[in-house]
Amino acid sequence: MEIKLKVGIVIVNKDNQVLLIKEKIKKKPIALWNIIKGTCDHEETIFETAKRECKEEASLDVNLTNSLGVNISKEAGDIRVQFNFLARSENMTAKIAPKEEQLARDETIEEIKWFSKEKILKMKLEEFISKKAFNLLQNYIAGKIFSLEIYSQVEE
Repeated sequence: MEIKLKVGIVIVNKDNQVLLIKEKIKKKPIALWNIIKGTCDHEETIFETAKRECKEEASLDVNLTNSLGVNISKEAGDIRVQFNFLARSENMTAKIAPKEEQLARDETIEEIKWFSKEKILKMKLEEFISKKAFNLLQNYIAGKIFSLEIYSQVEE
């Protein structure tokens, strides 16, 4: 059993719209909506990972503003700990990485789009890549937001 550290990021723009990506994964037959997320490598903090994933998947520089909690799950015998963040972007021009970059990272992102909170609330679970992403967005819209001060990074 391995413990995998993941990050999930809900990016919000100046109009309080949420950025979603439409992504195809091996477990699903069609591309579905998702948040930006990724795996921590051992050379960076969860904060650095979150910012890197936003840059890689949406070409956006972001400021992490809040925590949206932590998800812990067991998948294929591994424990996954996903730290979820709320991030702000001043830039509204998100774009998908070129196909060759995506392939190098084993990603297939087909679309990227800003959504109003009202539109997200009308979307069904089946439109999302996972129940975790769907629930995270529902919790964010319901106001389940926490200070980043709940985390402390200690250098040893």
